[in-house]
Amino acid sequence: MAEPRRVLIAWDVSAHGIWWVLTKEEMEAPAPPGSWSGSPPSDLPHRPKPWSDRLSGDLLRELQEWNDAWDVQSPDSEALDECGRELAVRVQDELGTVGWEVLYQMGDRVYRVHPRGSWPMATWEHELLGYQPRIPPSSEHPAR
Repeated sequence: MAEPRRVLIAWDVSAHGIWWVLTKEEMEAPAPPGSWSGSPPSDLPHRPKPWSDRLSGDLLRELQEWNDAWDVQSPDSEALDECGRELAVRVQDELGTVGWEVLYQMGDRVYRVHPRGSWPMATWEHELLGYQPRIPPSSEHPAR
């Protein structure tokens, strides 16, 4: 059985509020051409807005507004977390449950809309996705 495609509803400065989650195989593969690898990306005459081929314009606008709302001096993180959960449910509804899993962060946990599940923020990539655990360089932890 193929691994489902996953997306994460999470905010970041100047982002869209929705992130593609790489599979374990994609994460371990060499980087494709583009800014991360040092090779120039292919020229595209028109770049469509991310996710516009899969999600409604209204939902994409609300994700953008939610993402931007975090970038204020004192955001109401509880209200924004709840809004992120509601947006994640709507994204799952629009994508469907066959072949898609939608994740979102609330506090120190990452939750999955369907099938339900949750993982600690510090370990979800390892536990859910199978990524290798991140081990800090030994210089960050001097011997005592």
